[in-house]
Amino acid sequence: MNSISLLLIFTITFATSCGLPLSMRNDRVSKSVETRQFASTDTTFSTYVSSFERIAIEKTGDTSFRIGDIPINFGDTENPHFQGVCFEYSDGSKEVIIKKEWWDSADENYRESLLFHELGHCRLNREHDNTLIPSNDGDKKLSMMSAVIVNSNEYSQNKEAYLTELFTKDIQLLLSAFSL
Repeated sequence: MNSISLLLIFTITFATSCGLPLSMRNDRVSKSVETRQFASTDTTFSTYVSSFERIAIEKTGDTSFRIGDIPINFGDTENPHFQGVCFEYSDGSKEVIIKKEWWDSADENYRESLLFHELGHCRLNREHDNTLIPSNDGDKKLSMMSAVIVNSNEYSQNKEAYLTELFTKDIQLLLSAFSL
């Protein structure tokens, strides 16, 4: 890979990223402290949690699917380039932290894309999948779990396909959406 390609990948990764982490364990930032920062989820995220659970049930058929004990809150992502992060603590507990400044400036689709991505790490135990497919109007991400979050426009245009991929890992709807 040439230096221009590496520079481009680095620049894109830090544009809006869940991050290339500090200490990683399966794309979750590992924290050496035993307990998480929050015990419950900020009510700002309640509708997103309900939507994530509803879609998970629809896509997987698992009627008992719940987020479980994974609080979601605004806070310090511990890296200025991370807009959101899934922290995993030494006791096995997890939580999602979202940068408030970013959240306040993002539209609904971008918010959902980031939050669902982080829940993909914390709840679905998904790792980053940076597979790209070249197309006439730019490379397309074949996963919601790309290290660079799917942007608002791309997400809204292909939401059903991205959500299917997130919960089932099936990329056929995305390939079809991208006419591949």
